Amino acid sequence: MRRLFKITLLVLILVIAGSGVFAFYTIFFGGRDVAVPGLTGSPVVDAVSLTEKMGLLVRIDKVDSVQPAGEVVSQWPEPGSRIHKGKIVILKVSKGGDRQPLPDVRGMEYGQAVTRLQESGFDVGDVVKVHSDSRPAGVIVAQSPASPVMVPPGRRIDLLVSLGPPRTGGKVVVPDVLERSEKIARQIIVQSGLKVGSVKYEYTYMTPAGMVMNMDPKPGKTLAPDGVVNLVVATGKKPEEPAPQASSPAEEERETVTFPTEVAPASPPVPGPAVSQEKPTAPPAPAPSPGDKIARIRYQVPPLARSMPVRIEIVDGNGTRVLLDRQASAGEYISLDAPYVGQSSVTIYLGGEFVWQDRYQ
Repeated sequence: MRRLFKITLLVLILVIAGSGVFAFYTIFFGGRDVAVPGLTGSPVVDAVSLTEKMGLLVRIDKVDSVQPAGEVVSQWPEPGSRIHKGKIVILKVSKGGDRQPLPDVRGMEYGQAVTRLQESGFDVGDVVKVHSDSRPAGVIVAQSPASPVMVPPGRRIDLLVSLGPPRTGGKVVVPDVLERSEKIARQIIVQSGLKVGSVKYEYTYMTPAGMVMNMDPKPGKTLAPDGVVNLVVATGKKPEEPAPQASSPAEEERETVTFPTEVAPASPPVPGPAVSQEKPTAPPAPAPSPGDKIARIRYQVPPLARSMPVRIEIVDGNGTRVLLDRQASAGEYISLDAPYVGQSSVTIYLGGEFVWQDRYQ
């Protein structure tokens, strides 16, 4: 009898314990699994309502994003995953706000880089100067964040600026300022510890006006501190031809007589309307209409080891058109002024890859 009583008591204890475990599991872990719905791209209000109806809990994390404010950017667990009721679903929700492309200022002179960043709506953060064998003094070596990237306007951009190659034996390495503007070339030479000597301006249609065509000494040579670097700068202005000198009265009295071997008889005049003998001139290039706006495009090709194709496109109220499509040399500075109607966006491709886009209102 005692043995039967013990067995009955043991069975009763097991039943009570099993009921407690089942109740605990049902309360805290749910009674069955549910499939997580796809919530990315949905308004956060709709996403929360749907998950709560399915017996799931929601945690919302707000993040920076180019998506509209209140839109679900991502979720965890992934859509289709099976989890118990009462489990938590994490939703990343956009804060909204504007984001814009960050310009690549590597290879630009420091002042030029600061102007470019400020024109794009960014501020300059920490500036660190280091010696660099590949960049002349005063030129940007790196930036943080690196470009291309979309960041909020007003963000501070940290810059790493070159001090030029370290001096060896007290000598200064002549920086490479070829294919840079005269103003930037002067700044780089001075920041390297040298001086600008003579500047000669030569007319050419092959090189943009104001760009350094040649220099003496050549880049990579060494000079003593405060040594002189001479520059040759391109100009688009043709040299003026010397005016013909007035002949003296004695020279006017002289007559030069020539004896042609053959003289063609003069043809009699033919009656008819007078014909101008002046050569026709080419029509002038059309000027932008008063309603057009001007997109001022400034881009410097990174100082690569070889030339690469550059393509610049603009999209405005008149459609899409190509402003430039040609090979560009390393470090070349491209300057374009393009008229546009309404709003426009300018996109730059280097080597077939997207590198930059800007919008004009």
